[in-house]
Amino acid sequence: MEGVLFAFLASVFWGINGVFLRLGLEKEDVFSSTMTVMLIGSVATFLVALGDMQNIRVDPHKAILLVAAGFVSYFLGRIITYRSIPIVGSSRAYSASSTRILFSAMLGVLILKEEINLLILSGIVMMVSGLYIFTTERINLKEFYISISSGLFFGIASLLIKVGILDNVFLSLSIATFSGFTFLAVFCFLTGRMFFVRNKYILLSAATLTSGNVLFYYALKISPLVITVPLSNLYPVITTFVGFLTVRELERINSKTIAASIVTVFGSILISLGHS
Repeated sequence: MEGVLFAFLASVFWGINGVFLRLGLEKEDVFSSTMTVMLIGSVATFLVALGDMQNIRVDPHKAILLVAAGFVSYFLGRIITYRSIPIVGSSRAYSASSTRILFSAMLGVLILKEEINLLILSGIVMMVSGLYIFTTERINLKEFYISISSGLFFGIASLLIKVGILDNVFLSLSIATFSGFTFLAVFCFLTGRMFFVRNKYILLSAATLTSGNVLFYYALKISPLVITVPLSNLYPVITTFVGFLTVRELERINSKTIAASIVTVFGSILISLGHS
């Protein structure tokens, strides 16, 4: 029961994070903001892990996988998602990133030789249908399609984290997050974006994202993947509804947006259930 609660709360924090980002990225540089979020997250989780560091054994091979996951997720995937938010809106960008479940299923079939079944096929059809509804809206379609690619990177990162996660959740998160921060810092330095963003919404985004990540990892430790992943993937719906209540004009949320979010996420749930 605790795992179910943690997974759901993770989706709530991630969903609220999308709204904070929508507000914060209106006036801030995407790369500097993302770097700030990653720095806060890596430092916060490391400080917590530090208290139990003497009892932690770090497998170098797993650490390398977490570093790779940080690059794929926090550098590639998150940059794509964040840069899409000011253009297509957080609800649409987050729904596009939720295709991580779809890509995880595809990677499982192609790489891990897992079998595809009716539930997975139905989920893929529903997810594609939900994304198609988004494309019928008056939005930047090119940017929306680009934002979908973030789901591929998040899907790859999920495989890397699943294999590389350490006994200590906080240290695992710290390694992956610091990896993403390092690559972002190098990029920001080379492009003249190397500065800490003090926007209150970006700082709130860092807090909610880190909280959601911690809850998600704890849920994975004590609950089956088939329960944790679908519940944690409810964040696009939460972002859509919170955005509808708080930043409706900024987000341009309508009935199509809400319907597409629900259909897309429900499709991802079917795909996850098909993996059981």
